[in-house]
Amino acid sequence: MDRFFDDHSAAGVPRPGGLLGTDLGARLSLGAYTGEVIRRSVGGEWRWDDEDPEAEVNVELVLPDGAVIWPVQRVMKSFKNGPDEGIAAFGVALGLEVGPPPAPRRRRFFGR
Repeated sequence: MDRFFDDHSAAGVPRPGGLLGTDLGARLSLGAYTGEVIRRSVGGEWRWDDEDPEAEVNVELVLPDGAVIWPVQRVMKSFKNGPDEGIAAFGVALGLEVGPPPAPRRRRFFGR
């Protein structure tokens, strides 16, 4: 997820021609995917308020120990703030084994 944001955005702005250049809101639903990876790894239960018009953003994941996290909001923060709000660090803090970071990609002067 962190690599995806690095490749397709800079400082919360989609890169021209990148995958976040269109349908940004739908693509940031990757937070639900992130939360589901966490839920399947450590357990937990999704919780939301049907009365909340922002339920898609405010959906919570209640972990087995009672802790509550908001994966969709975390992904949105990661997009906006970059590595300081990285998804891998979030996973590590939750006890997930995320593996080593990928090697940085070289950017070409022309093109993507």
